Amino acid sequence: MWGLFELLRFSFSSIIWGILITAICLALFFFLIRGWYRNATFTPISYVIGFFLFLLLAFQCTMIVGAIKIINISPYYESQIQQLVGTYFPPSQEITGQESEQVIDWLVTEYPILQHYFDTGEFTGYTAQQLPAVMGAEIRSFLRFYILRRLLWCLGFVIVGAVLVIRSISKQKRYNNYTSTTFTDSNDVF
Repeated sequence: MWGLFELLRFSFSSIIWGILITAICLALFFFLIRGWYRNATFTPISYVIGFFLFLLLAFQCTMIVGAIKIINISPYYESQIQQLVGTYFPPSQEITGQESEQVIDWLVTEYPILQHYFDTGEFTGYTAQQLPAVMGAEIRSFLRFYILRRLLWCLGFVIVGAVLVIRSISKQKRYNNYTSTTFTDSNDVF
């Protein structure tokens, strides 16, 4: 939950985009259910379920948009890591796990939004010159997996929401009154 508030500080546009994506998805959600069940009407319970689904999806979509933004600005984080590592370590020095942990701690301290996506990592066997590129690649890789997990949560919420909404809709039977019409052969008319 704190991740949402940190994202608010980090980028208000993540929240706007998350809500917009959620609104479009929910409109499509109700449109598709209405298309499959033409003779059904939504009950107030259907809309309450839709509201809770909106809240859950808005949070997930906002976190996804935030992760996408961090992926897009990961070269900036790489350059920050490069400056830090260049300040404290010679380029050919091999970085230990403890030293790489200190670099991550500094990065998370300097950019608190990152703690909601990752907060640890042990990079061993890399030189100080290689470390920033490796950390940047790992940040992007981890965030892609994070986005996949959030998308799977969204899919689960939508499936459960669809089942609940479909069970809550009121199905009305429509009776079509067809009048019985008899046709006669055209030879009989003349």
